[in-house]
Amino acid sequence: MRTLLLVLVASSALATPRPARDTADVGNKGSYTVGIFNPLRIAFHNRFEVQANPVLFFVAPHLDFRFAILKPPVENGQLPMGVRLTAEAGLLMPTFGMRLMKGFFFPTWATSTNDIGFMLIPRVGLMVSGDFLTNDVLTFRIDGALRIPMGPNNATPMNSFLAPLEILFAAPLTGFLGRLGGAYDHAFGDRLRLRGEMNIYVTGQQGNLNVEGTNVGAIAAISPFIFTAHLGLDIAVFKYSRIAVGAMFANYDQGATQVVTRSDGFSDRVRVRSNNILPTLDFIWAGF
Repeated sequence: MRTLLLVLVASSALATPRPARDTADVGNKGSYTVGIFNPLRIAFHNRFEVQANPVLFFVAPHLDFRFAILKPPVENGQLPMGVRLTAEAGLLMPTFGMRLMKGFFFPTWATSTNDIGFMLIPRVGLMVSGDFLTNDVLTFRIDGALRIPMGPNNATPMNSFLAPLEILFAAPLTGFLGRLGGAYDHAFGDRLRLRGEMNIYVTGQQGNLNVEGTNVGAIAAISPFIFTAHLGLDIAVFKYSRIAVGAMFANYDQGATQVVTRSDGFSDRVRVRSNNILPTLDFIWAGF
């Protein structure tokens, strides 16, 4: 495997690299990308894209719109150069999908009168990307999502064992999700791209810690901050498709505790933040 990667890098060192993903770049009219987990993104104009996840759309209707504020001209199919600035706006109704998961992600709600009310989740964001060195791309983004209730709602935070679930359901269950992040994408010829990304998320009120079914009060409130880092490798296959593999690290407050022995020999039980390390895998197709 190591030899194969070295051959791919050496053979493509002088070639034009594939474009970086998840940047402020908006495709030209008619271009699209879609993955098994990544959303379908279609450019209806040189400065306007629409995206949605084709699997989740039917259980949680949503649309995201991307508007290129700054977009340098692209000539002869080459990668865009200069600073790109893109605004994002979207709307989500997650109620139907969340109700379908009541017996799994929300097991206590499956046999109770509690229910997830109808709600809308508007989201706005801003992304800026620029070239760094020869074929590298540096991207920064900031976005936020709010919950707009549409009637009674018994939704409460999950406090689950996986940070990605907390991020996914943060806006519907806590009322808010904000993100500030940055990513650096490095090209190894036209076949490989290495991407590193870091994000800081802040959610709405995560509630108090429950110990054996008892709410111990605000002194044990769950922290609303979630930190993530992702390292991924894109491997070009066929003409436009690529395989994306990587790993995600997340640090967040799950309400966990551990016993710590003090210097005087006595022990205290203290709150600690939890860590997740999860593999990521996707197959992404693009059209131009």
